[in-house]
Amino acid sequence: MRRLEELRAEFDERGVKVLTVSVDLPEVIADRRHLHGLQATMLSDQQLTVTDKFGLRNQGFHSAPGSEEAEALPVPATLLIDKTGKVVWMDLSPDYQRRSDPSVVLAAMEAHFDIAGD
Repeated sequence: MRRLEELRAEFDERGVKVLTVSVDLPEVIADRRHLHGLQATMLSDQQLTVTDKFGLRNQGFHSAPGSEEAEALPVPATLLIDKTGKVVWMDLSPDYQRRSDPSVVLAAMEAHFDIAGD
């Protein structure tokens, strides 16, 4: 998220909105936003509603291995969604520590939308 935040001005110039979705509590998200100076809209998806809508539930990973109530988590993903709500590009990672490279996201934006850089 911080890497995408570095490109905020470029996204703003191109009319691109960044939205993050997390299973964290809203209070945790707000604290993280403040701590890291993040500007993007950050939503809480504790029930995995949005995660399931986009088919991003990671069935192979649980937050508490061996616990009686292990909860599934979303696959780390970056999606480009057009104005009609259609997913036009997706980058998925099986590694929860890996996030999309902002330069790859910019290239995908230029390929799928009429927002070429200068």
